[in-house]
Amino acid sequence: MSQVTTATFVDGVLKPEGELTLASGTKVRLMLETWADVRAQGQGACTELDRLCDEFPIDSHGRRLTRDQLHERR
Repeated sequence: MSQVTTATFVDGVLKPEGELTLASGTKVRLMLETWADVRAQGQGACTELDRLCDEFPIDSHGRRLTRDQLHERR
C-alpha cells in the first residue's frame, strides 16, 4: 500500500501532517523532496508546456462557431 503525505522536519524527527495507516513496526521507504523543489519542478513543467504550445500550435483550420451557435439550446 502506498501513501503520499507531507511532513515537517523538527529537531531531527519527521512529523507527518496527516494520519498514517501503518501498523507499528512497519518498514517504509522514504523519498524526500522539499516544497521548494516540488514547486520549481511544477514551474519548469508549465514553462515547457507553454513553449511546446507556442512551437506546435493546434489549429483545425475549420469554421469557427459563433457564440449563439456554441450555446444553442434545443
